[in-house]
Amino acid sequence: MISLAVTPSPLWYADRGTGAIVMVLLTATVVLGLGTTVRWKSPVWPKYISVPLHRNVSILIVCFLVVHVATAVLDPFAKLGLRDALVPFSSWYRPLWLGLGVVAAELVAALVLTSLVRKRIGYKLWRFIHWFSYVAWPLGLLHGLGTGSDAAMAWFLWAQAACVLATWLALVFWRLSFGWPRHRWPRLAASVLCSLAVVGLAVWMLNGPLAPGWARIAGTPISLLQAAHPAP
Repeated sequence: MISLAVTPSPLWYADRGTGAIVMVLLTATVVLGLGTTVRWKSPVWPKYISVPLHRNVSILIVCFLVVHVATAVLDPFAKLGLRDALVPFSSWYRPLWLGLGVVAAELVAALVLTSLVRKRIGYKLWRFIHWFSYVAWPLGLLHGLGTGSDAAMAWFLWAQAACVLATWLALVFWRLSFGWPRHRWPRLAASVLCSLAVVGLAVWMLNGPLAPGWARIAGTPISLLQAAHPAP
């Protein structure tokens, strides 16, 4: 019989759901930020809508991120504590992939907080800090794919694929094409690297989270594996 601590709880479902929502919202902020950077607008989507929408979505991310972290700590399955949620790579449960999520969450928190005090810290420092959004997004993506329990589920894969496609399109066809043909070769090289990164991600997924035995390879403690799959 499986113990009560292993049986999925509402906290477990809330943790999974809010994690997926955070990734979708984070993708939306990256795409909106890129659109604002290149001054993209249309008759249907004027520029002035993007700026406040980008700010409001960022605040919404923090709200869901707090719930995501709180439910992960409160859920009895992985037995995570505040140290696991605040100190990267210190957890006994999938330390690498959980650590990537901790770093991504702290970067997102720093991005949002500095945006709230942008006038006080100055535009140059704010802009420098916001370059780290290009780091937070892939770290959050790898965290969800490497740590999440839904990596092999169709709805999760479609959601993550949509996030990757939207970000790739915004980077290649908005950001890297902005100002073309100036700095043509560096832009082409960056576009190729972005495309290779997407291909590499797909190959890693097939040989990692989607392959048998990933829970053990990812760093799930033996005691949790035995509890989730008890011997007859």
